[in-house]
Amino acid sequence: MGESLTAVTTDESGDADSSAWRTSPERVRLRRGADLESLPRSAGPAPVTGVIRRHPEDFIVEEQLAFPLTGEGEHLYLRIRKTGQNTRWVSKQLARRLSLPFKAVGFAGLKDRHAITDQWFSLHLPGQADPDWGALGIEGVEVLDAIRHSGKLRTGALSGNRFRIIVRDLEGDLDALEARLGRLKNVPVPNYFGTQRFGHDAGNLDLLFAAGDIGRAARSFGLSAQRSALFNLWLAGRIEDGTWRIPLDGEIAYLEDEHRYRHVDKLDAAQACVPTGLLWGCGDNQATGTALAREQAFRADFPATQHLLCEYDVRMMRRALWMRPADFGYALDRTAGASMLHLQFGLHRGQYATAVIREFCRHTG
Repeated sequence: MGESLTAVTTDESGDADSSAWRTSPERVRLRRGADLESLPRSAGPAPVTGVIRRHPEDFIVEEQLAFPLTGEGEHLYLRIRKTGQNTRWVSKQLARRLSLPFKAVGFAGLKDRHAITDQWFSLHLPGQADPDWGALGIEGVEVLDAIRHSGKLRTGALSGNRFRIIVRDLEGDLDALEARLGRLKNVPVPNYFGTQRFGHDAGNLDLLFAAGDIGRAARSFGLSAQRSALFNLWLAGRIEDGTWRIPLDGEIAYLEDEHRYRHVDKLDAAQACVPTGLLWGCGDNQATGTALAREQAFRADFPATQHLLCEYDVRMMRRALWMRPADFGYALDRTAGASMLHLQFGLHRGQYATAVIREFCRHTG
């Protein structure tokens, strides 16, 4: 069972004791959940190694909105192609160049800096004409489209993303790689959170223990990192015991076709469903039987993390244990000394392309 909460304390100012947290057994366990290379793959070790993101054009992402734009309204939606820049930096630049408050700029999701991404932003411009985008002058930013809409673009308002990725410098068993790639057209892959969720050297796991006021954004990153690591560890355990594709007795399952969660006892035998794991926090766990017992036993090893999530009133949610890349395609170039792999596929929002790639390639970048 987990160690006592006294291993992680607060001082008189209310700041968490960072040194106690960093050396606690619980933090060591949580750190493994942020290290994808230490977690099991569904089909065994990857047959090759390779490099991603050597150049921005090696990792191309096209964001897909979850709703149509009306062409009218106080908000101007921009489809921007950004190269070598992160989402928050671009949003701040838009606000500064157009003399807008930062809250007047909306975006649906954070995208990697080391990539070329087509991403949507919204600007609240009531009663104002559309700006001259040719004079915007933001480095690494190109405006592809501008359409009016009635409401602000909110976080998570995506249907998904399309990816075009090049993996360079392949080394290993290329025949085994091709066999593994062929399987991905027909079988799901583990729905791990990617390493970018945890920051450099998993530093986001420690944000909540920094001295002083860390700010709302950093606090959000810290909370997300902690429960994402817990989810990854839960999924790893389900892969290890062979139940990651089979709902447990009493589990809350995800219905792909209906995009909702239901208790397995309420499903028809013929209904296809996906096992889930908790995104830990406060609230009632609706699982029963074997599923509830296992989740409670797992939770007992992370008392400090659970305490923090509840202290910040993070609500309990669920996430599917596996995903299916849509329209998965690949081309393998076996050129001697310069083998590379071209990939294309789509994922739903909240799913990570790097979690797909790691199923067949140990990559850097």
